Amino acid sequence: MSDRIAFLWALVAGLSMTLGCSSSGNETISLGNADTGRTVVVAAGDKIEVTLQTIGPGQYGNPIVSSASVVFLGESSAGAPNPAGPTQLYRFEAVAAGRADITIPRTGGPPGPAIPVFAVTLVVR
Repeated sequence: MSDRIAFLWALVAGLSMTLGCSSSGNETISLGNADTGRTVVVAAGDKIEVTLQTIGPGQYGNPIVSSASVVFLGESSAGAPNPAGPTQLYRFEAVAAGRADITIPRTGGPPGPAIPVFAVTLVVR
């Protein structure tokens, strides 16, 4: 019986250490077009880089951040020009606990149906 209890304590301790290990707030989280619609958990201090590729005319515009938990740091071109369309890099930082919805609309596309936006939810711990 005592071996069983010792095993259970060791298991609980191991799981606690594993689950307790998380971002220290100094990581860079990379997201892209395929991540639209996701909810991502980050730590205060983490940097978030969103790389978006446009196929055809148009590009992504100015991001909308719903909360002061995440701040927009800037946007730049990501890599060499691509004939299919621009690749843009958006940089954000998680600064305080909370939840922030980030929406990045597409602009300058052809007339017709609405061009989908990039949207992601960040939960900052």
